[in-house]
Amino acid sequence: MASTQQSVPTLYRSFLRVINKWPADPIRPTRNMKTALRSQVTESFRSPFAPGGQDTLASRVQDAQVQLEALQKITRNEFKHKYPLSPKLLTPASNPNYYSKLVDMLEKETAKKNFEAIGKKGPTFFQKLFRTAK
Repeated sequence: MASTQQSVPTLYRSFLRVINKWPADPIRPTRNMKTALRSQVTESFRSPFAPGGQDTLASRVQDAQVQLEALQKITRNEFKHKYPLSPKLLTPASNPNYYSKLVDMLEKETAKKNFEAIGKKGPTFFQKLFRTAK
């Protein structure tokens, strides 16, 4: 039991290290996967254990280790290297420039939104904090 309880803080720190490596999504800056992962991990580790005892703690630690391993594989691009895309898939015969045009369009749209956001002033921190529900 003691070794399982000692592994919980180590596991939590490992999750935070993986989450800090998670890249930002420039296309959806308001829907941040890093923030969602951090809140989910924090909530999961903060929630109390059921009175089931050692089995409950051990099973939760084991589940968390499996999830951590999956996130680590994603951040290392393990599947991208294990299952590389062929050039034929990236340049279909019917429209060979489709994906390159799509990427260019997304980059231009993102740059345009970022440029437009520079001149706009949103509500301050305190205005957001004390905003009344409508």
